[in-house]
Amino acid sequence: MTDQTTNIKKNAQYIFIQKMTVPVINLLVTIYIVKKLSISDYGIYNLLLAIIGYLTLFSSMGMLNVFQRYVPEYNTTEEFYILKKLFRSGILLRLLLTVLCLALIWLFKDQVNHLLKVENFNVYVEYFAIGIILFLEIQIVEVTLSSLLLNKYILLSYMVSAVIRAVLIYLFLERGMGIKGLLLAETINYATLLVMQLIYYYSGYARFHDSDRKPFPLRRILKYAGFSYLDEVGETILDVKTDFFIISSFLGPSMVGLYAFANQIIELVSKILPFKFLKSLIRPVFFSNFTKNQDGENLNANFNFLLKIIAFISLPTFVCLFLLSDKIILYLFDEKYLPALNVLIVFTTFMIINSFQFPLQLVVQAKEKVKITFTSKIFSIYNLIGDILIINFMGIVGVGLITCTARLFQNIYIYFKIRKYVPLTIETYPFLKITFNSVLLALPVYFLRTMATNVYTLLIVIILSILIYLLISFFNKTFLDEERELINKMLPKPIFVF
Repeated sequence: MTDQTTNIKKNAQYIFIQKMTVPVINLLVTIYIVKKLSISDYGIYNLLLAIIGYLTLFSSMGMLNVFQRYVPEYNTTEEFYILKKLFRSGILLRLLLTVLCLALIWLFKDQVNHLLKVENFNVYVEYFAIGIILFLEIQIVEVTLSSLLLNKYILLSYMVSAVIRAVLIYLFLERGMGIKGLLLAETINYATLLVMQLIYYYSGYARFHDSDRKPFPLRRILKYAGFSYLDEVGETILDVKTDFFIISSFLGPSMVGLYAFANQIIELVSKILPFKFLKSLIRPVFFSNFTKNQDGENLNANFNFLLKIIAFISLPTFVCLFLLSDKIILYLFDEKYLPALNVLIVFTTFMIINSFQFPLQLVVQAKEKVKITFTSKIFSIYNLIGDILIINFMGIVGVGLITCTARLFQNIYIYFKIRKYVPLTIETYPFLKITFNSVLLALPVYFLRTMATNVYTLLIVIILSILIYLLISFFNKTFLDEERELINKMLPKPIFVF
């Protein structure tokens, strides 16, 4: 077994442990928050998270994409001086830009309060300011650790911070501190996470890796960062964060709460999908392999392999979520969120489309054609204008439809544009088999849903649905022998037989 395969196997185990523990803890915490906060306060909380999303944009200057693309490369070529200088510069630049952005929000606080129809919204921002700064610095450190395949350190930091977060949120909300208690708990959690990850970076990597000084490739990085940043602008407008602001401006924070709740369920489901586990591992391995072998056919093969894995998991998940969405709201969360059901169904329908965007992005980044994803953000204009035009007629359901179709059009555009540089072709036969298996799954799930009368029977129905799909897929296999062998090399045991 090669060193890289061994490294992948170890990191896959770390990621698997993290994703099977931290999301479960966070799921329970989310259920608790949803039950304790009013719909309006939950909407304000998500508006604050949306503020973080926009501050990520304005304080990034394309840095996260730069780190994802070049940290694996400079680590592979052993240009550690450049890598560490990139890290230090990113940390400092993000801090300065974040403080500047928060100052602008404070300066225009009256206009922000009026726009979002939230009284004294600036007070919440000021209360959460330190937490926002900490969160944005964590992004720089974490993307560096994952790009260096130091996932065990990410695992340790998130497991500790998830427990701290859960305990603090419970203590503060039980004492009646409301949304301010929630924000205080998040701030303490972010501080713990950042300190741990910085310690891991310096003690687990930086101190052991040195190289001769070489000229910093500023021009190359700035060019990539520039297009990446413009791409991020459009990406943010396409994101649900923009929907939150529009909904709050037209309909108020309560409707934001319903819309954010539906999106949160999709986010929670996405985080526990196996291919999501390995995204932070797949990205650096993908770029490291491309650095060694820049063959277009190999890139196409890897693209189709990722598509197949995503479809194998996403299609049956869509079937189960579509048929069980009302039960999930009622028994796992709170019946007061049942008005969000139609939005959840819209998000579920388009969930697969968003999943397929990941391998497309990898191909674009590998070929350094970020201009394609930048120009694809023309559909962000469609999203922004469409949201404003439709919200008074179809409410939050219409906003969801516009955002999801914008993603669809964007993915189609990227696919046909990147084919000018890479001979990408989608293998249809495996997807037909996966679709057939998923359609077969729908019938038993439809009848099993009548068994779901409380949270325990709902969980039993979900487990039975997973087992039925795996059984169907065992008899109607999708993957080739060499593909199964490759997947099993990354697993603790060779259990993938589909």
